[in-house]
Amino acid sequence: MRQDLNKDHHLRKRLDEYHIDIPDFPMKPNRWERFIHFLASPAKDPLDPLISTSNGLLVLKLVPIIGTTAIAFIQVLLIL
Repeated sequence: MRQDLNKDHHLRKRLDEYHIDIPDFPMKPNRWERFIHFLASPAKDPLDPLISTSNGLLVLKLVPIIGTTAIAFIQVLLIL
């Protein structure tokens, strides 16, 4: 492709007429843009590894039951 441009003198002459100045702009986003990007980024599901296995699903169902029982047991011991 580049060699074709060098061979075609008419095209080369036309392209050399144009000079483009590329302005400097900051590549690093400012704090506000980083904060907005952080808020707009999708969140990772923390329960995804648990739900993907059958043992994880069982643990996910049993942990609230065991936790509720333990809290109730602690309250009964404190009242007595």
